[in-house]
This record gives sequence, C-alpha cells and structure tokens, in this order.
Amino acid sequence: MAKNSEDIFDSIMFRDTPGAPMSYDEDDAFSVLLSPENKTTPTRQKSKSPLIKRINSQRSHSTKKGTLPQIDESGFITSRSDSSALSALPPKVVVSLVIHEEATSQQEKKNDLDDIVSHVKIEGTAHAQLVSSNAGENPPFQLKVFDPDYPADDKFVLNKNFIIEEEQALDGSGIKRLVVPKKVIGQIQLASWERTVVKRFMPVLLQSKVIRTAKNSNRCMVAIQLRSNLNNKGSLKALTATVAVPPTVIGTSLEIKQGEGTFDDLKRIITWTLKELPVGKSLMFGFEVDILAALPPEDVPKFPILIRCRSTDDTISSVEVNLEKMQGHPATLVVNTYASFRLLHRLPS
Repeated sequence: MAKNSEDIFDSIMFRDTPGAPMSYDEDDAFSVLLSPENKTTPTRQKSKSPLIKRINSQRSHSTKKGTLPQIDESGFITSRSDSSALSALPPKVVVSLVIHEEATSQQEKKNDLDDIVSHVKIEGTAHAQLVSSNAGENPPFQLKVFDPDYPADDKFVLNKNFIIEEEQALDGSGIKRLVVPKKVIGQIQLASWERTVVKRFMPVLLQSKVIRTAKNSNRCMVAIQLRSNLNNKGSLKALTATVAVPPTVIGTSLEIKQGEGTFDDLKRIITWTLKELPVGKSLMFGFEVDILAALPPEDVPKFPILIRCRSTDDTISSVEVNLEKMQGHPATLVVNTYASFRLLHRLPS
C-alpha cells in the first residue's frame, strides 16, 4: 500500500518527467489511497494532458532543427480598454521658451559702485517652440507677459497669429490664449517689447579714475575697473572694453601698464578683450600717457569708455514670460526657458 501510494504521489507531482504517467484520473487515484482492498496502482491513461497536447502541437509546426516551439502570446496582448486608458492620458508638451534682449545703456558718472544708475534702452523678443505627444493637435495654453518692475506698462506687441485675448481674467485683465497649430514647425515669435528705463544695477559695473602723476604733472595715469554683477545668473561673455584717447594727450607716449590691451594710434583707441568674466569677478585695466601743455594743470583729460558683452543666462529688463495650462485642457507642461542679451554700455568722460 505504501509503495502504491508513493507511486501515485509521484505520478501527481512529477507527471511531466520521463517515465511518469502523462495523465491520471483524479477520482481513481484517491480511491486507491482510500481503499485497502485495491493494491494496484492506477492504470496509465491513453489520453494526454492539455499542456502536453499543446507542446506537441507546437513542436509539430517546428520544421527547422534547433527552432524553439512558438509560444502563444495571446495572453500578453493589451486589451482595447487598456489602450483606451493610455490614449486618454493628458498629452505631454515640451516648450522651449527663448527670451532675448538687445540693450544700450549709459552709466552716470559716480564714484560709489553701490550708487551707480544707468539709463537703458531695451528691445526684447520672446520666441517659443512646442513639441507635443499628441499627434493630432497642440492643446492651448495661457500666456502671461508682464514687467513686475513696471506693472502699469503693458505695451507688449503680441503675435495675433497665435495669441487670442479673452476678457475673462479675475483681475480684470484679458487672458491671453496661445494656440499653435500642429502644422507649425519650429520657433514662433510670441511677443516683442521696447523699454526705456533707469536701472540701478546693470549686469556689468564700470569705474574709472584719472590722475596726474606725482613725479611728472604733465603725465597722467588712468585706472579702469570692470566687475560682473553678483546678481547675474551666469558669466559675461565676449567682453570688449574700448577707451577713446582724446586729442589733449600725446598718443605716441601712451603705455599700457595693466591688462593685455592694444593701442591703435590711427583710430586713437585702446582695446582690451576678455573671453569670459565670471559672476562677481573684477578686472583692472591701466595705462599712462603724456598730457599736452595746453591743458590747464587743474584739469585732467577725459577718456570715454565703451563696453560690449553678452550673456546666455540673463536678461537686462525684468520682463517675464510665463506659460500655464488652460482650464479645461489637461496637459503635462514642461517649459525650458533660455535667456540672453547683448549689451553696449557707455561710461561718459
């Protein structure tokens, strides 16, 4: 009885191993265990289990040597309801927002860097490029263009081809709806603006000092300090400092004492160039030159200074351009903002 019971257990647990029964009758197997008169093991059934039939059927379709039997993947197919659920997810929209400004400024002549102000003229533009996971259409977005430093100044030129103004905002201002058709590829201009403002802290700070030398009162020394504002988000790049040499000095006597500058005697200008000036860093330039005797001893020559630089991290103005999701139009919105400017900055003589 023990032997028969073990055989039956083995036939149940290891029926797929070679030599084991390929199928069994469950009622007969347990009747053997329960009936002491029945001392024979259950007879092998001629019919094969569904699993073996399926494997043998798949093997019969494999004609090439070494080819694995094909697996029925019907159980892994996503149902239509699952596909519908995926397609119902909000589209993901990635927006590249590019804000660029061209600026010219004139700094007031003051000795205290913390008290320096500049008169600035700014021309700015905002461009955007949309990439959406929805192949059919781009969802609309709410656009805000404003200047927190001058909230009453809303003289922004909007691109009417893509921007629709609606009088529905709670604060009384019109909601600006941005709608970009799917067929539009590449960057589009959203807005442009012009500003004439007075700024206390420019991205670049400039100081100069001119004195007659103690040993020779007919010779003067000029020192120029250039500093990148601590509030800048990034370094100043492609920086050029140009000093105009007035006719009240003798050009042939000019000597550059500090900084690797060059003097053009024909144009009467000194030029220093710098690839990059990190945030908060300062740079000193200096030269000496003889003064014409016609200039009164109590006077010193005047040397106007012109600075050119650019940035790929900042803007000059405080104008902000924001994109937000529109109510009733669900979407996953990712906005990558890129700011830049080019500046022509003057320090009068």
